[in-house]
Amino acid sequence: MKPTVSPTATTKYKGVVQQQNGHWGAQIYADHKRIWLGTFKSAAEAAAAYDSASIKLRSFDANSHRNFPWSEITVHEPDFQKSHTTEAVLNMIRDSSYPQKFGDYLIVRSQMVAIANVNIVGSKQSRGGGEESTKCFSCTELFHKELTPSDVGKLNRLVIPKKHAVKHLPFISDGGAAEDVEVGFYDRAMRQWKFRYCYWKSSQSFVFTRGWNGFVKEKNLKEKDVIVFYTCDVPSNFKTLEGQSNKFLMIDVDYFTDKASVEPKEVNKMVHNVSEREMKTENFFGTKVEEETKSEVSKGGFMLFGVRIQ
Repeated sequence: MKPTVSPTATTKYKGVVQQQNGHWGAQIYADHKRIWLGTFKSAAEAAAAYDSASIKLRSFDANSHRNFPWSEITVHEPDFQKSHTTEAVLNMIRDSSYPQKFGDYLIVRSQMVAIANVNIVGSKQSRGGGEESTKCFSCTELFHKELTPSDVGKLNRLVIPKKHAVKHLPFISDGGAAEDVEVGFYDRAMRQWKFRYCYWKSSQSFVFTRGWNGFVKEKNLKEKDVIVFYTCDVPSNFKTLEGQSNKFLMIDVDYFTDKASVEPKEVNKMVHNVSEREMKTENFFGTKVEEETKSEVSKGGFMLFGVRIQ
């Protein structure tokens, strides 16, 4: 049944309509079609559902189609949705399973963050098969690069040295063909960054283009900062989501100091175990989230679409 819209229903929140029973519906337009997202108990919950749907349906301009600013929690929705089809995301919103599944994703991700922030093992570190290898990521440095003025300038590209490009990154043609691929890396906060990787015949260089400028701005990168690339293995006993790989690439930053040009972090340091007790008591959502959601966390979990995620 088509919902009845109140005079103010669409003025406060985008995609929200008020129904005769006092509940609120959410809808979104894409490809000249109206897509119904479901009925919710409050206008805010319906508006949040609209925001989640807009990430998938309007990814090219999602920031201008939001009801609420990005938060420390919702900023991870794009990564969560990347592993699902558009139909799957819409169905999760409609059947109210989206909050719980997104919550499950956040818990797995936060465990990975907890370990990644404690352990990075260098290529010279023995990885062995002992107890340590089951309680932390094993991350091996692939290569690093000190940023040049042009890497962080208006050209919006990062030049990858050829010796590292051909050894560690996906194959692309350097014979002039208009070939490119998309490569993805996670940072220490387990936020995914995707870059267009291609070969520029004019300068005979391998470069990251689309996506790089956003990374530069987000990380506030400057000349002489050092970018470090790793390949990481997930412990065999670590819970992963269905279809999730046990390997991933990581990108990290060493910021330049006035004293001297920085070197990559001491990646050959001793590995610290993450005990089961530490994992259970780890603040999965970080200090900022704890501050922003203190009242909700004190009740246990956080709220999403009006559903408490434990």
